[in-house]
Amino acid sequence: MIWAILIAIVGYVVFRFTVSLNKDNEDLMHQSLPEKFSVIVTAFNQAAFQGLGAVTVLDKREFNLYRNGASQIINFQYGTGGLTLTWKLKYFQKEVVHKKVISDARNLSIFDQQKIADQMLKEVMIVMEKHKIDVLGAAL
Repeated sequence: MIWAILIAIVGYVVFRFTVSLNKDNEDLMHQSLPEKFSVIVTAFNQAAFQGLGAVTVLDKREFNLYRNGASQIINFQYGTGGLTLTWKLKYFQKEVVHKKVISDARNLSIFDQQKIADQMLKEVMIVMEKHKIDVLGAAL
């Protein structure tokens, strides 16, 4: 009896996961991932790279925003309707990583994307300032 319940639960989880991945494929059928989140990409590119960053597509569900010679890289990962933003930056050869997960990113409006970008930029600025203080404090 317990095995039947466990198998049913696992089956349900696998089914829901598969359905969600299929929805991702439908989302990305008519537009690429960078296009889907273009407002966030543009805001990050402007803030981090003065608009000179470039998108490097890693696969259908992941890409990086980067500029050669820059000390930071921003990774976008999309899966099962969620978006994970990972911002890595170096300061005096010490790396800091800030990650934000948006759990329901399937149908974000332009307004929602701008709000997410603004919030992430505020968070990164705070993390960066704290990191600079920590690195400089350790160097003294």
